[in-house]
Formats: sequence, structure tokens, C-alpha cells
Amino acid sequence: MCSALGLVGVVLAACGTSLLATTTSTSAPTTPTTLAATSTTVPLAGEVAVAFPVVRCAGTTSGNGAGAKSASGGAYGNQGWKPTILLAPIPTALVGKVEFYSDGIHAVVGPTGWTCSALPGSQGTGGLAVYPSNNPNPPISGIPPAGTEGIFAIFDTTGHAQGVTLVCPFFTVPTWQQKEANCSTTKPAGEQTSMLTPDIASVTDASGSAGSLIGSGGVQPVTGMVIFPQVQPAVSNGSGVDIAVESCSLADPALCPTILSDFVVRELPVPTTSATSSH
Repeated sequence: MCSALGLVGVVLAACGTSLLATTTSTSAPTTPTTLAATSTTVPLAGEVAVAFPVVRCAGTTSGNGAGAKSASGGAYGNQGWKPTILLAPIPTALVGKVEFYSDGIHAVVGPTGWTCSALPGSQGTGGLAVYPSNNPNPPISGIPPAGTEGIFAIFDTTGHAQGVTLVCPFFTVPTWQQKEANCSTTKPAGEQTSMLTPDIASVTDASGSAGSLIGSGGVQPVTGMVIFPQVQPAVSNGSGVDIAVESCSLADPALCPTILSDFVVRELPVPTTSATSSH
């Protein structure tokens, strides 16, 4: 298997953007004066790591079930860890434009100054919704209307039907499991998909097309990532595997490649040493 750094390169190339801000010298770049109080940069193996503030999502309680991962998914555990700053290899041009939002288990990138709410779940599932603070109808319950602006992350498992429904349009699941979840493998009109790796599907719902992604069907296109680690024999047997889906529905989609790339890097489980090739 490729290394984590190699995977980053695959994802970024597919997104058409660079998540790693390069520098021409070994000295730390100068941080803009107006942002010095909240952001800083340090050199990191030829790239630049940026320290971004973290906003706590509403509805988050220590040890809640929202978005909890199993140990195989690299979870922080249910202790309700509340980071205040996270380092990320994000282009320095975005300093001041984005920040992290966290429920204490997961963290996603979103536009600065927005609001975040933890979405309810059961059996260790749930998610995060990041949306404009002035939204009069926060998308925190039910399915948001078409065109709803926001960053929506869902964390689930194929151990039950609703998790299977999220991945079966893009990945192969056992026939019995597909029938049990009553999910269709037919692609909605206007939806484009590509497999970045066997574990990651990139999805785009065109403007006006109501597809698989949350927020699709409005005037702006919606892009997303679906992560389904192909752990064998669990996948073939229909056993529960942790999955993650993120949708980026923004009036200005320029931030989406960076938001989605960071999501993939953070959520895809890292293979153990014994499972990783030596090259």
C-alpha cells in the first residue's frame, strides 16, 4: 500500500489543487500581521504547516456518540478531546479564510466565522454540519433542502442499513446487503464519480442535479468524498466497516478542494506497520 504521504498526493492531484503549500527556503514564512493572533506557520519538510483555530460544535458533549470511530479508524476515543488549534498542510493563501470545526472526535475544515453543530446518531454514528451563522433554518435535523450551503460530514458503519446506503452507489457490497438496505446502484442524472483509490470515491453533483450528496439540486454544484476502507474479508462478508462521507456545498466552491482533501487525509485509516509495504 502507498504511504500516507503518497495518498495525499493522489487525492490532491485528483482535486486539481495543492493542499501542501510549498516554500522556496527553509526559513518560516512571514505571517500576515493582521492574522498573527490566530494563525502561524512553521516549515515542515519543504512544505508549510499552518496552525488554525478550532471552533467547538454546538450539541457536543464529552463522550457523546456523534461521529465516534472505532479503534481501527484511529479514534481519539470518547473522552471528548477539545482541541483549540490544529496544524494542517493548507495553502497559506487560505489563512484567515478557513478554520477547523470539531465535536471532540472529528474535525473538518470550513469557512471562517460559520457555525457548527454535531448531528445526532446512534450505534456510534453521527456527523457534523458547518453552515453560515445567519442561516435562519439551521440544517441540523432531517435532510437539508436542495441548495443548502454548508459542509456536511457523516460518519457511519456498514454494520447497518443506513451506512450501506451511503456507500453502495459507489462501491461493491454483497447482494444480500444491498437488498437489505434497499439501495440503488443507478447513478442519478448529472452525477459524476471517479475512484481516487479503491477506498475513496470522488463525487460531483452538477448544478441543478439532485444527486447523492447533501445540498445537491441547487444552483451551485456540490462536490464530495466517500470513504469506504476495503478491509477484507469484512467487506465481502458484509461485516461492519467504518465509513465517512463529506459534502461541500458552497456558493463559492473554490474552497471545496482543500476542504475535501483535508477530510480524506484525516478520516482514512492509516494501515498498521505490518500491513504497509516497505517501499
